[in-house]
Amino acid sequence: MPTKVKLFWVFCNIAIVLGFISLAYTTKMEEVRLDNEAIDKVNQERALQKEKMTEMKKEQVVQTVHSVKHVMELNALGKYEEAANLAQKISENNPDNANVFAWWGISLVKGGFKSAAIEKFVRSTQLDSTNSKAFIYWGLTLAMDGRFIEAIEKYKTVIGLDPEHSNAYAYMGASYDQLLNFEDAVLNANKALEIDPNNSTAYKVLTEALIHSQNYKEAWKAVDRAENKNVKLPENLVGELSQSMPRPIKK
Repeated sequence: MPTKVKLFWVFCNIAIVLGFISLAYTTKMEEVRLDNEAIDKVNQERALQKEKMTEMKKEQVVQTVHSVKHVMELNALGKYEEAANLAQKISENNPDNANVFAWWGISLVKGGFKSAAIEKFVRSTQLDSTNSKAFIYWGLTLAMDGRFIEAIEKYKTVIGLDPEHSNAYAYMGASYDQLLNFEDAVLNANKALEIDPNNSTAYKVLTEALIHSQNYKEAWKAVDRAENKNVKLPENLVGELSQSMPRPIKK
């Protein structure tokens, strides 16, 4: 075979091989491009879906907040059964919302269903161990049942979460008073008043504890403190103190 023919044959074979390689590379690149487009499309769809889910969650949170506010309003109006029923419905779509269960419990206890209320407070604090509202009402509910030592533990939990929670100290003082621990009752009532000098519950607890400990002179001073802050104490409480000791004449 002449040399020129051989060279042409070799050149043709090389050209064919290079053509196949080029075609294979082009095909592969096209496949990669299509794959990348498909991946991009999937990622875009996922991002869009995630955005939609985020928006739906935001809307659900807003709806839940409005619904809980409605429960609070019903409680303020004294419609406790209606409030409890609404809270129950809200919880069906929000089974992990601690605040919903807290207000469900509050509605129940105000309606007189203490055992059922405690179940909701337990659930609320399981979902959110920092929910001070659930703990404070849990303590109040226990105190209503005469379980003052347990109630005090709940109030202590509230204070651990919020050291400036005036009512927690006042309620704890009330429980100590019921346990005839008048010293701690006075101590906690005074602490509540340090935080909030206008806390009417704290003045009541302080006056009661001083009367029960027969410290009538200090009780009258507590009454004076309350009056100086324009806080009105129950008439029967002041009457009880008056029977035990006439009001000292101010100099």
